[in-house]
Amino acid sequence: MISRAVQQIFIKAYTIIKLNLFFWGLSLCGGLVLGVGPALLVINELYYDYDFHYGQMSWRIAWKLFKENFTEGNKLFYGFAIVIFLLGYSLFLSVQLHGLTFIVTDFIIAIVLLATICIYAYVLNIKVSFEINLINSFKLACAHFFYNFFDNMKEILGIAVIIGVTYKFSGLILFATFSLTVVYTQFVGKNWQSHVEELN
Repeated sequence: MISRAVQQIFIKAYTIIKLNLFFWGLSLCGGLVLGVGPALLVINELYYDYDFHYGQMSWRIAWKLFKENFTEGNKLFYGFAIVIFLLGYSLFLSVQLHGLTFIVTDFIIAIVLLATICIYAYVLNIKVSFEINLINSFKLACAHFFYNFFDNMKEILGIAVIIGVTYKFSGLILFATFSLTVVYTQFVGKNWQSHVEELN
């Protein structure tokens, strides 16, 4: 029983490491600038398709998916990145000003920033879960965000913990950070995915 549990832990750990290395390999293939977005979509799809069956994940499949998702991955990534950057910069400027009005403004900007990060993670998850285009995946992600408050709290806290642990153990950024976020987001989104499937 114990040996079985230990084996499962190693399988999960190896899968997470493998997915994260795929992410970095594909990102470098796109010169980082054009590689990160598609790479995030690819590791989402690999995990969705194969779960923790790491033996079925291959570089050949990953590279094929990377080429297929190149345009959409970059559209998604840079669309959200621009919004997140603008919100982050606005928050940076706003916190330097004093007064009740600016405290309220800080709070609103921070909420919208967290919502945008959450929705981006949901879009990646939904895009690989259903055969739909970017617009509809964005609509479903927004619906997910407003459908279940606790999913949002779990997503935000989970990402915060992953970032915090990565900050403390910086080596994780190479071996686990991005794949852990993908695995966790798909875990959070299971109930919403089931709900959408029941509606069809």
